[in-house]
Amino acid sequence: MTLAALELNDQSLLIQADDGTLHAESGFARLTPDGIITGEDAHAVAWREPQHVYNQYWCHLNQAPLAASQRLARHHGDIAFAQLRGLWHSVGAPESLMVAAPGSFSDEQLSLLLGMIEALPASAVAIVDSALAACLPEERETLFVDMHLHQSVLSLCRPQGGELRIVAQEVIPDLGMLQVHNTVARHISHLLIDSFRFDPLHASASEQSIHDRIPAWLTRLRWDDEVADTLASEQGELPFILRRDDIQALVGERLVNLRSFVNRHPGCRLLLAHASGPLAGLAAEFSEADVAGQSAAAEHCLSHHPLILEQAEGVYRITALRLGTSLGPAVENDQQLATHLLSGDRALPLRRPVSIRIGDDGVQLIEGIDADAALTVVLRNRSLEAVHRANGTEAVLPRECRPGEAVVVGGHQLKLIEVQDG
Repeated sequence: MTLAALELNDQSLLIQADDGTLHAESGFARLTPDGIITGEDAHAVAWREPQHVYNQYWCHLNQAPLAASQRLARHHGDIAFAQLRGLWHSVGAPESLMVAAPGSFSDEQLSLLLGMIEALPASAVAIVDSALAACLPEERETLFVDMHLHQSVLSLCRPQGGELRIVAQEVIPDLGMLQVHNTVARHISHLLIDSFRFDPLHASASEQSIHDRIPAWLTRLRWDDEVADTLASEQGELPFILRRDDIQALVGERLVNLRSFVNRHPGCRLLLAHASGPLAGLAAEFSEADVAGQSAAAEHCLSHHPLILEQAEGVYRITALRLGTSLGPAVENDQQLATHLLSGDRALPLRRPVSIRIGDDGVQLIEGIDADAALTVVLRNRSLEAVHRANGTEAVLPRECRPGEAVVVGGHQLKLIEVQDG
């Protein structure tokens, strides 16, 4: 039986097969006369062709007729199915799927999802709450923050008596990453109006360019106090500077409900979903939070699938799991910590992102975040965080960031080393 795990977060819908094959794409879909195009190709024209691009079909998964009649899609369910089918084929059309679904999904939406999986055709062997899946290795009380395109799901996972259980959960509507991006886009608009009397949000090309680049800017602001860039216009290239303090102040106004949930559960470990990673640079509360790996929930579902199937009672969302024995020793803070990543005779410090490119001439290490890299990693809270991982890239990070351990990417092994005063 071939098996894959599917994680439903429309910021980055992800599927990983049991052979390690992985594919991820955003929850954007463009309806054309010839078919439904999903993922980054749809996102790339979303602000140029807003009448043809949809991005709420996972958040509002239903069979209500679309406002505008479409030949290839009657409702959000049809659009979601087109994307689901593409994801499924991208990892070899596995026979069985384990689904990590957010707590925001209603029973009706889960029922529709199960029908879609059956129509692939595949078998849904289990549905695990996304927060539980992400926190499965944890033996500490953990508050998991899962920001989607249009909403956020906050979950408190508590280990007790050999069981990990979600004991509190809250869905915050209208607080998604798109709302954050819109806030940043308006800020850039104000900067350019003040400096050049040019509003980039009144031209579809410049608006699209801003939204294409916001994710990279927010990622850089996790490590840099400011980011300087330019925007093309009829007046030429217009320069501007994004300052982290300004963005934190603007975005912070939107995080009141999120802060309220966090403040009700003090002392917990804070864990951001991979797609929620920008929050580490946008809010002081999350500056020291851990960030889950891109495929953490999927990998945990696959590695624990015998345990999950044993305890699954029908295809209902699992919100508690008996773990039995300890999942492994915790990392001791007094252990040696690797400081650099080594490839050949070049070593780069891991306190800032390090990108790994793989080409015909071998492996190349690059300082900073490189969109064309196979993998980008950074040291965070004594562990390695995968900031970026290209589709189709096989990568294995060590559980502990210790000297002598290795990062394996695309079949290449890169050593972790400690450099004194490095």
